[in-house]
Amino acid sequence: MRACESSQVYARPLIPLLLALMTGIVLGVWLPNLSGISFAVVFLFLFSLVFAWKGQKVSLLPLLLFFAIGYWIVQGWSSARLPANHISRFIDDRPWHIIGTLDSHPERFPDRTRFILKTESLARKDLFYKVRGAVRVTIREQVTGLRLGDRVACLAKLRDIRNFNNPGGFNYRRYLAFRGVWASASVSKKGFVIRLGPGKGYRFRQAIDRSREAVSRLIHRATSEDPEEVRGIIKALLIGDRSEISRNIRDVFNRIGIAHLLAISGLHIGTVATLAFFGFRFILARSRRVLLAAWPTKGAALLSIVPVLFYGFLAGMSPSTQRAVIMVMIFLMALLLEQERDAINTLALAALVILIINPTALFEISFQLSFTAVFAILYTFGHISFVIQLRSSPSTLCKRLVLFLLVSAAAILGTLPITLYYFNQGSFIGVLTNCFMVPVIGFVVVPLGLLAVLFLPVAPGIALLIMKGATVVLEGGLGLAIFFSKWPIAGFRTVTPTLIEVGLYYALAWALLSWRRLRGVRPLLIGLCLVVLADVSYWVSERYGRSELRMTAIDVGQGSSTLMELPGGPCILIDGGGFYGNRFDVGARVVGPFLWKRKIATVEIIVLSHPDPDHLNGLLFIAQHFNVREVWMNQEHVETGPYREFLEIVSEKDIRVVGPKDLVIPRMINGVRFQVLYPPLDFLERKAVDGWRTRNNNSLVVKASFRNVSFLLPGDIQAEAEKELTAQACKTLKSNVLLVPHHGSQSSSTPGFLKCVEPDIGVISSGWKNIFGFPHKKTIERYQARGCDIFRTDRQGAITITTDATGIHVKPFLL
Repeated sequence: MRACESSQVYARPLIPLLLALMTGIVLGVWLPNLSGISFAVVFLFLFSLVFAWKGQKVSLLPLLLFFAIGYWIVQGWSSARLPANHISRFIDDRPWHIIGTLDSHPERFPDRTRFILKTESLARKDLFYKVRGAVRVTIREQVTGLRLGDRVACLAKLRDIRNFNNPGGFNYRRYLAFRGVWASASVSKKGFVIRLGPGKGYRFRQAIDRSREAVSRLIHRATSEDPEEVRGIIKALLIGDRSEISRNIRDVFNRIGIAHLLAISGLHIGTVATLAFFGFRFILARSRRVLLAAWPTKGAALLSIVPVLFYGFLAGMSPSTQRAVIMVMIFLMALLLEQERDAINTLALAALVILIINPTALFEISFQLSFTAVFAILYTFGHISFVIQLRSSPSTLCKRLVLFLLVSAAAILGTLPITLYYFNQGSFIGVLTNCFMVPVIGFVVVPLGLLAVLFLPVAPGIALLIMKGATVVLEGGLGLAIFFSKWPIAGFRTVTPTLIEVGLYYALAWALLSWRRLRGVRPLLIGLCLVVLADVSYWVSERYGRSELRMTAIDVGQGSSTLMELPGGPCILIDGGGFYGNRFDVGARVVGPFLWKRKIATVEIIVLSHPDPDHLNGLLFIAQHFNVREVWMNQEHVETGPYREFLEIVSEKDIRVVGPKDLVIPRMINGVRFQVLYPPLDFLERKAVDGWRTRNNNSLVVKASFRNVSFLLPGDIQAEAEKELTAQACKTLKSNVLLVPHHGSQSSSTPGFLKCVEPDIGVISSGWKNIFGFPHKKTIERYQARGCDIFRTDRQGAITITTDATGIHVKPFLL
């Protein structure tokens, strides 16, 4: 058995080379420009060459070479040296006249349009510069009439790419840098963008774009009487346009484990290749000359490249589609060259080609999911004994069904930790739903749609009928998906696994599958179980064994969201951040992932200081997904969509509403005393008389005291409310830590208020270079004059303050 395993390793020389290349890429991104590592690799490589020259076998030589290749080829992205005339060198706070060419398909949303612009020149008054580089342009209105390859002029402000700087947060700056984008531009009105004409060098891509638009019009005609959801899904499946897929449909597909069907990837390209291959082989096998030449399989593999490329271009050849096309074409070439026996080696070759062309693909979710899913399937069918026995048994309908279930199970279980790491969501019924939905979409809807596209230039009427047939099937499949999503056990949300835990999952899976076949695996399995036990113990202690109080002002941009982790584990979230128009879900994209990274799946209490969007909107997602038990709020009703939706979620989830009357008496929770100091109980009645009682001035003011250390969180109160509050409870306001009211505006933090609070530490939650100019310079000076240390989320990211009831430790995310 050992000899067999050893022979398999030597029969797959590409796997260690791939691992060496990947290791070099990862190290090149995490630790760029390390001259010491470069020198060591070169030295070891030359040292190995000496041994190879003397005729000795040196197995490290190719590994060192591929490690060095991986490290060096990624330097152009991880530590790019931008030229002096790069667009990012001209970022300031004043508008520029920018001329460039659209290098991406415009993304259109109800309130904005976004695209990548390949820049040519900048101008301002008497200044003119020829520039290079790409910039992400956002127009704050929906714009039609622009397409890929158009040359445009616009008046825009250049900005840095900024992250939400929280522990474990998504690195959006690196994400765009890997795509060659190092700056953003904001256009306030669509009238400030002028189309100059077609750009140079985009004719082929524009021709493809016109074809995609023709297909889009065909889909619109075919779905004129169908629900909008059907049109959005079929556009995503055929031309890669997911802009019309609603959030509800995305949630349905995520919940039942079929979200991968909405993005054109290896599954879709592979399905087209499979159908084309068997179709062509069936036709070629009818020819005696082809049979005698033993060319049905080779010819089918060669011909299948055509529909694969056709589908890839039709889908827009996005980076994920390009990778899927390359992977499938390498598998087809393996069939052509009669090298298909070891599919895992072929998969490794595909990964090597893709990573050498674009090393940053290693960090793309689609790359990780596609290759992991295929590897899991191939490993299951090639190394698990009962599966191998099943494959060699006589073909029956039952056998085919079981094998299909095994394919689905292998793909889902193989990608489970990656899915949980990025999306924090899994499905209990994914194996079942994939058995229904993959054939419906992969083998019926997509082929029918592509067939309609083929008929479109020559027989538009027939194309329309075929496309309508595809939409009918899709509508039935969508109804089935919605039915499955309503099952109580359909899906689950969970905390984010660490990279160590992801590695443990795969190591345990391999050990469990190999312990009967390989010697020495059992001690490894025991060791892995002990590591898992240690990991669980650490997180249980971290979450439920802490005796300190920890407050974190989360970086949510121009808004406020503060997490309080109490001794023993309970969590209270004060506000959730948010943006006006709810165009970006801060709860789903920032606050929720931050909580999951901390292994927090339950937030016992959420506090809504007041129902403005920059405090409210992020709480909708939290209330929906974090097992909230209570919500503290001032119960000031506002006629806005997010507030109505928030109340609906609270009612649907049976969350107890605690209003001002219930908050008069202080509450003790795990040794922390919570006291609501404001607003007055009759503030709603007095609102009609006192014009200054705005939503900001009606904010809940919460004080949390942990023996000798106290925190004051006053929402967005301004001068008038501060005056009333200090008159009523000046002595009670004294606190060590103050979340600076109203994001540090000039109309708050009055001298009288600061005199009562006497804070040692002030935390300002505001957005980077926000349009309001928060925090105001004079406000900061008032705090500094009192000797108060100021920390700001716009400059330092999330601010974490920990206390053991005597001392205070402050840790900004950015130093």
